[in-house]
Amino acid sequence: MSLKKEITQGLGYSIVKIPNLVKFTKLRNVFLNKMGFDQNQNINVLRKKLALMSNIEINKVMVGLLNFTDASQIMIDSCSEIVKELCGKEILIQRRASTIFNLPGKDQRRQWPHYELMSGISPFTFVMWAPFHDLDDDGGVFYLSKKESYQKIKLEHSQGLVNGPTILNKMKNQKPTKLKFGEAIIFNPFILHGNIDFNSELARIACSVRFQSKHRPLMQKNSDFFKLYELN
Repeated sequence: MSLKKEITQGLGYSIVKIPNLVKFTKLRNVFLNKMGFDQNQNINVLRKKLALMSNIEINKVMVGLLNFTDASQIMIDSCSEIVKELCGKEILIQRRASTIFNLPGKDQRRQWPHYELMSGISPFTFVMWAPFHDLDDDGGVFYLSKKESYQKIKLEHSQGLVNGPTILNKMKNQKPTKLKFGEAIIFNPFILHGNIDFNSELARIACSVRFQSKHRPLMQKNSDFFKLYELN
């Protein structure tokens, strides 16, 4: 099964190796620089520092990353052949990629189970999510298959609910995906995903970007969210 069929018709997501690891490593180095770290420093030093921060301190860090505007393009370029296979050369990409911190401890930055369409993302959009380090604990993200996601979404729709007990109870007993640096998950906007509380001395740092063909219709996310980009 091709990658596109796997993501649109199969499980709804796929774990891929980032083809251009040099570019993705550059993305991590740019991020470290913006955080005031040297690119040769072990990212685990930063992860440990973040794990000890309060929510207010984390918010200040995130505000400071508002100028991290080149992340989307670098991340897309690191996977250009994959993106072309999914969408072609003429695409729309998220203007500002999302840099995500997940902190250890009870109720720290928990991401409730959700799917991208909840936020007005087009049904033709793909999401690429990748950690800036190895993920060998439960600090990652869990994903439900397309079949199970559809079942839960349809059931809630019939009950007039959004994130009711049917979906929220799916957080129990989930096992987040473990990834190596240089691996990414690509999924479609119908896939339910989220993260759980985890215990560690280290925070999780990941980056995600949304993209789609420019020839596909948009929903609520318009040109304020996306920008045109043409792959080589």
